Amino acid sequence: MMGTSAPRNDLITTYGDLSPFAEAYRSLKMSVLHGNGKALWSIGVTGLNPEHGASTTSANLSLITAETENRVILMDGDLYKPTLHQVFGVSNERGLSTVLEGKATLEACLQSVTEPPVLHLLTAGPKLRNPTALLRPNVITGLLHELRSRCDTLIVDLPSVASVAYTALFASFLDGLLLVVRAGTPRMDVEQTIKRRLQNAHVLGMVLNRVPVGSGDVSGYRHYAQSTS
Repeated sequence: MMGTSAPRNDLITTYGDLSPFAEAYRSLKMSVLHGNGKALWSIGVTGLNPEHGASTTSANLSLITAETENRVILMDGDLYKPTLHQVFGVSNERGLSTVLEGKATLEACLQSVTEPPVLHLLTAGPKLRNPTALLRPNVITGLLHELRSRCDTLIVDLPSVASVAYTALFASFLDGLLLVVRAGTPRMDVEQTIKRRLQNAHVLGMVLNRVPVGSGDVSGYRHYAQSTS
């Protein structure tokens, strides 16, 4: 495939199926997709700020979900700074942006990234001048309707909620949203982001990322993480 490269080593496939890394994502998957007794079809993942680890989280959650689901689609919804094509080492010549512009069909843009082909990736595609203008509510609804017929679970990697306007809008159309937060972020910043930007989204909880071993950072977020689920 043209334009491909080696997958990055921050995927669970690098560490093995029985690694603590993989087990952590299995626990996350059970909590997110089945924790309330009702299976969710579409899950969004966004970082409180850029570089908080949302793309890595969405990639690994998708790989773990593909262990037990028949059809999983991971969509790179970051049309400004996409990374999932680099994470999986595949082409980004066409993807979500070309579908939105009507230049390619959804079917033509889906790429298999597992063997057997259980997990498919819809990359972001070539950059657009104004992505927000294309992501209108009726467009998002139509896209999700088309994706529903092609997968049992959809995971959407969204841009940082603090930096991109359409993230909150897109998240409001999904069954649930995970907020990825780097350890050490003030709890007040997390609470204000949810109140001001994500009031229309179903926030399932928070993934605390890059927690040092033995750190006390977790305690400051524990009540918040439980209260959002």
